[in-house]
Amino acid sequence: MFPEEMEKRRAVEDKLRDVVESFGYGEVLTPTFEHTQLFLEKSGPSIIEEIYAFEDKGGREIALRPEFTASVMRLYHEGMRERPKPLKLYYFGSVFRYERPQAGRYREFWHFGTELIGPDTPKADAENIALAYTCVKETGLKDFLLRISNLKILYTYLDEKGIPDQEKKEVFHMIDKEEHDELMEYTFGAELIEVLGSNLEDIKDHLDDSGPVDDLLNVLDVLELYGISKEDYEIDLSTVRGLDYYQGVVFEIDAGGLGAEKQICGGGDYQLGSIFGTDVSAKGFAFGFDRVLLALGEDLNLDKKPRCYLIPIGVESEGYCYELMKDMREEGLVIDIELMERGIGKALSYADRAGFDFAFLIGEDEINKSTVSVKNMKSGDQENVPLEDVGSFVREHHEDQ
Repeated sequence: MFPEEMEKRRAVEDKLRDVVESFGYGEVLTPTFEHTQLFLEKSGPSIIEEIYAFEDKGGREIALRPEFTASVMRLYHEGMRERPKPLKLYYFGSVFRYERPQAGRYREFWHFGTELIGPDTPKADAENIALAYTCVKETGLKDFLLRISNLKILYTYLDEKGIPDQEKKEVFHMIDKEEHDELMEYTFGAELIEVLGSNLEDIKDHLDDSGPVDDLLNVLDVLELYGISKEDYEIDLSTVRGLDYYQGVVFEIDAGGLGAEKQICGGGDYQLGSIFGTDVSAKGFAFGFDRVLLALGEDLNLDKKPRCYLIPIGVESEGYCYELMKDMREEGLVIDIELMERGIGKALSYADRAGFDFAFLIGEDEINKSTVSVKNMKSGDQENVPLEDVGSFVREHHEDQ
């Protein structure tokens, strides 16, 4: 990636880090490679067709990680189980899927996500959702939709209809893919489609046990305390996440303008402890970082520092220039110096083409008067500024650009 692209990525990454760390989360890192068996146990044998899995020189079956959740849970079970709960962890790194690249879907892409290990309460579910929502808001993205559900509502409904567990997975798949014609083959198909489109209070009329609905209402009450009101999300029972290990409150965030690949975040309550022989509650989410950047497009508001180009005029000015450059960098300015020993005209032409905001020209006259000749590369204005005022002068005029 080019420097200007990396600047945008780092800006968004920094915002996400600031948000999750303000919620008390600490960063973890897991290996790029994992034993293939870990993902087979988590997602089933069909995952092999979607990942980069192979045998290494030692005969071990390994895979490039397709996501972080299983790896973070392995990290927890191998070295963090005795730590006090809740454990709040976050990660950022590349993941890999074996599929045909297209807009918003790549073979190597980046995930930013969290795992909240320990608590199994409405407050924990609400924090998980509120944290993801806050992350999106802080990136500056305005056109997005948060959809929330509780899988236990559908599990309870299907239990009361006598649907066996294996068949439940098939029904969930139909719901996820919006295959309503297939759902209508069930005697309760029309009612189920009605349930999917109902509000929470009306859904209670279709259940003998309305406990899961009340659980979700409790989560929404806590969300209100975070300042996330009913106008900020939709209740959508068709949000089933499509993964077997999710079991409770789940959510997804879609961004406008991305077409079929609109989902930028997904998460919820899951159970992976059984893979490691323990029972621990966990909740989390992951952002498709590349899709977030696509959704932001040109709307990303970068807090750019002024970029300055220092042009010494004559050998005798170099000591003065290097001292100034050191001082300006200590003040937090981005400053570069002419390295190719070009004349003033060519150096200024370079500064313009390279996108510098200001050029500093320093010769004998500036040294004698302890000033800097500052040229605004946007307006073309040029004036001599006292040496001690250069930093404040540049920042002030940069804000006006």
